[in-house]
Amino acid sequence: MITIKIKTMGCRLNHAEAATISGALEYEGFDVVDGDAPCDMLILHTCVITAAAQSQAMRLVRSAKRHGVGCVVLSGCATSIVESEKLFAVGVDVIVDKKTGAVTCNGDAAMLRIGQIVAGALSATAQRAYLPAFTSTRASVKVQDGCDFRCAYCIVPDTRGAPRSRSAPEILEEIAGLAQQGFREVVLTGVNVACWRDGGMGLADLARDAATIDGLARIRLSSVEPGTAERALVDVMAEAGSRLCHTLHYPLQSGDAGVLRRMRRRYTPDVYRDAVSYALSRVPRLGLGADVITGFPGEDDAAFAETVRMIEAYPFNNLHVFPYSERPGTPAAELDGVVPVHVRRERARELIALGARKREAFAASLVGAQVEVLVERVDAKGVGRGWTSEYVEAQVSGLTEVDVGRLVRFEVASAVEGQVIGDR
Repeated sequence: MITIKIKTMGCRLNHAEAATISGALEYEGFDVVDGDAPCDMLILHTCVITAAAQSQAMRLVRSAKRHGVGCVVLSGCATSIVESEKLFAVGVDVIVDKKTGAVTCNGDAAMLRIGQIVAGALSATAQRAYLPAFTSTRASVKVQDGCDFRCAYCIVPDTRGAPRSRSAPEILEEIAGLAQQGFREVVLTGVNVACWRDGGMGLADLARDAATIDGLARIRLSSVEPGTAERALVDVMAEAGSRLCHTLHYPLQSGDAGVLRRMRRRYTPDVYRDAVSYALSRVPRLGLGADVITGFPGEDDAAFAETVRMIEAYPFNNLHVFPYSERPGTPAAELDGVVPVHVRRERARELIALGARKREAFAASLVGAQVEVLVERVDAKGVGRGWTSEYVEAQVSGLTEVDVGRLVRFEVASAVEGQVIGDR
């Protein structure tokens, strides 16, 4: 029996795709192993969002070969932008092209078959007789792929192609199957998830339909691009008894109008403010997240100050801050006004510290409130850990191992370092 390990780099969508690959291989009778277990074959599902990520993928291939892995199958975004000759030269045996699904094999028929199974699992149109195989307490469901927004710093349109959506019946059938397996929470994910469409249906309609599935307790959304479907989604969150988590991850990138134009973002700071204000008016206890890039070309001190003011103005509890990194092949890599790397990093440190203070303040605001946590693990002392609907990390005592994977409701007694704490 061939043993296969899947190593996944990058975003939540990549991890959702890897779970589908795992489900496909198990359905075909292969042994998929985890962790440090030895394997005969490695499937590396790659990310190339930065040049550093691309270099890391190549190092992982070479390392696998040095450690005696007989076959390396490469899938994911690297396969769209790195020439096949270079991939084969570092030790790749099978390439599954991310955009076309074409399989190129530098090995035998058994290797080719694995590549074809991987390609089928990643196809947006293939009909599946299996479910993704997750090892986590929540399941990520891919609803769409691709993007055509063409932000100046982003390579994703080149690696994943144009936007395309899975059909609503296929998605809902997959969610129902996962609920039957015991998953209480699913995350709807994609490259540009709010651009999902099926006929006249949008993402808010899909979330509302998914909420009717028996056994499913919560639906969470991945990042929602400004100017897409944020208000409709907030309206669904605000409905009585809604199962849509009270979390909106709403990428900001910069609070300065000029920097946003140079980034080729499709909104202004005023549009962003209006959407956040609307969301908070409809869901007052909203967990608000954002991505922010510091030191983009042209970001001077005044522009950075606008970003700081934007973040200070709203109750963000989940900031993802990144110093700008040049990505060859993107328009931003050719822009003037380059910000020194040490300035990018210092600004990032400032925002990370601000984000930590905002997270702590938001957690403190929940003291005395009733919250629900999806329990991910329970230690020997009976303390469970997981995340609330608002995406706040939680500790709740008085649990046992049987509570893992369950939703537990409790009153928040205290908040420490951005975590809420209580006892069932």
